[in-house]
Amino acid sequence: MRTTRTILASSLIAMTCLLASCSSSGIADSRTQGIPEGVQLDAHTESPSVIAYDDGSIDVVTLGSGSCPPSATAIEVNDDQIVVTFEPSTNDVCTADISPTTHSFSADMVGWEVPDTALIVFTDFDEPVEVDVIRG
Repeated sequence: MRTTRTILASSLIAMTCLLASCSSSGIADSRTQGIPEGVQLDAHTESPSVIAYDDGSIDVVTLGSGSCPPSATAIEVNDDQIVVTFEPSTNDVCTADISPTTHSFSADMVGWEVPDTALIVFTDFDEPVEVDVIRG
């Protein structure tokens, strides 16, 4: 009985590590499920959101499969717009839900001054999405 539990526990740990290794936050400092604490987003939007903080960091919230969130591959800031590029997930099996994922970028990555608009580029879609930056 104890051996069975040990094997089961070891298998679960190994599967968790395998799934975590397949999921990359890309160049973002971190990637977490859900929206940032204390932030209210329009419940009916399907567009990404960009939240800028006083310290110069930003969060980019994308919507899509909770098990296959996109990975940030590039961030560029010019005078009037921040551009964040995302590649699709490389996971093989994805859930068919629409859940938010928050990609966090430090002020060092953003450049400390966050413009008022952002362009979110999903390489698997034809059109980039332009959004107004929310000040958090």
